[in-house]
Amino acid sequence: MSRIVHDGFTERFTLALDEAGYADHRQKDLGRLFGVSAQAVKKWLNGESLPTAERAPLVAEILGVRRAWLLDNEQPMRALLGAITEAGHEYASSTPISLSVAEYRLLTHFRQLPKQQQLDLAKLIEGICVLLLKPE
Repeated sequence: MSRIVHDGFTERFTLALDEAGYADHRQKDLGRLFGVSAQAVKKWLNGESLPTAERAPLVAEILGVRRAWLLDNEQPMRALLGAITEAGHEYASSTPISLSVAEYRLLTHFRQLPKQQQLDLAKLIEGICVLLLKPE
């Protein structure tokens, strides 16, 4: 495989790591996360190799990106099509939903919080929005 393909992968992999909040993790920890050795992660980061066909879907899923984007740069980076669900509700969506980098990071961190903290934070944000969007 050409070095150009590896370099493109390395840039996308690094971007996905950063956006998912894993940029500061050690290669050893990333290896555990992806089920590979630290050396394998080092090779991915250095553009020396790519995840195997069997491993790539897991890597993409963990990073919250499409496998086709990660390996082949097929746009978009992320796609959410179809129904969006909320506890007890279902919303139909015929157009793809795209998250900005900031939205993705916020959502990733939010999902890592314990459930009660998620509820408290959601109430706090709703309250702030009411105040900020209040007509003067």
